[in-house]
Amino acid sequence: SGSWDSCTSCTSTTSHNCLHSEDVHLSCAVEVAAFTLVNDEGHTFNVTHDQSAGLLLYNGQTVCDDGFTFNSANAICREMGYSRASSWRSGNFYVIQSDYDIGLDDVVCSSDSWDSCTSTTSHNCGHGEDVHLNCVPEVSADVFTIVNEAGEDGQGRGLLLYNGQTVCDDGFSDNSAIAICGLVGYDGFDSWRNGQFFDIQANLEIGLDDVICSSGSWDSCTSTTSHNCGHGEDVHLNCVPEVSADVFTIVNEAGEDGQGRGLLLYNGQTVCDDGFSDNSAIAICGLMGYDGFDSWRNGQLFDIQTSLEIGLDDVICSSGSWDSCTSTTSHNCGHGEDVH
Repeated sequence: SGSWDSCTSCTSTTSHNCLHSEDVHLSCAVEVAAFTLVNDEGHTFNVTHDQSAGLLLYNGQTVCDDGFTFNSANAICREMGYSRASSWRSGNFYVIQSDYDIGLDDVVCSSDSWDSCTSTTSHNCGHGEDVHLNCVPEVSADVFTIVNEAGEDGQGRGLLLYNGQTVCDDGFSDNSAIAICGLVGYDGFDSWRNGQFFDIQANLEIGLDDVICSSGSWDSCTSTTSHNCGHGEDVHLNCVPEVSADVFTIVNEAGEDGQGRGLLLYNGQTVCDDGFSDNSAIAICGLMGYDGFDSWRNGQLFDIQTSLEIGLDDVICSSGSWDSCTSTTSHNCGHGEDVH
């Protein structure tokens, strides 16, 4: 028996004639959940997260994408205690993947129930076929989220989802954008567009259409869960938080946080290069909490620039302090003069 209490054949003593070179090192097996999701450091998510997206493991090993479908994704998310899958993709996105064995392949499911699935623990795969899965919990009506190209929280900028499914642009307007941004806790919106810009869109269902709003309040909106759309009509939405004067941000080509490198925005609008200098760059980087700047340039380098208004011009600074700067919100610029 594996129980110490029932081990009648075991004897031991607390006295010894040993050296540390005879110390026993023991590895015990622990029971693991059949399926888990881990982040890029190998840490496990749990179902209390609003949304969990990561590398899918089966008994601590990766899952190959052969035969994998949205039915497979839904069935596995439900096995882990989630309501459904919002997206899945395959690829070698995490450095840690090479540290794992591949443990499951040919996960073929005829429905979103694990009982309908077949699979095998043998495989002919590489880690470039590892499944990454995005699961969502039970949701109530009118739950909107905005995700980035990986299906993770887009911080208010990216693909618009309704209960984990995409939103078609039929009837969508600026009022629709304002109403939905308000529902998800933002003060307004910078821009919205339609199109199939993210690979994950192909793995999602379309869940809402004809979002017609007579004002910027969700109470004024009508919509339907039936649709006649393709993913080329999916809505991508950029919401903005409530802002005060002199709020600068820097975004990447997707309109998301650029971590201090990218397109300069002033209250969500671009900044023209007229009068801009190294002093201007130092002053603005300082306002955002940085110690200085590496470089700046002008140009229409990101597709998103055409969706934004130009909000500041003639930023002339006599020193590296914002207090020394003058500027104007009127301009005579094109996006080819936007500051990066």
